[in-house]
Amino acid sequence: MCRSQAEFITIAEAAGYLETTETRILMMLKKNELSGMQDDDGWKIDKASLQLCGKPQPSDIAKKGCGGGCGNGGCGGH
Repeated sequence: MCRSQAEFITIAEAAGYLETTETRILMMLKKNELSGMQDDDGWKIDKASLQLCGKPQPSDIAKKGCGGGCGNGGCGGH
């Protein structure tokens, strides 16, 4: 089945919709948390897949007990 381009948005638009970064959108694509396709212009995100996920929380990125920037390596979170 062929999809129309109107069903897809750019990574920047997806990041704005989910109030996160473009890097996080790429990570979500890699983990199959979002659906998308890649073409000559870059990634296009399936707009319907945005409806299925909530906005990413800081806990989705940093491990519990770690602020994500401790830098000492002692927390085991990196």
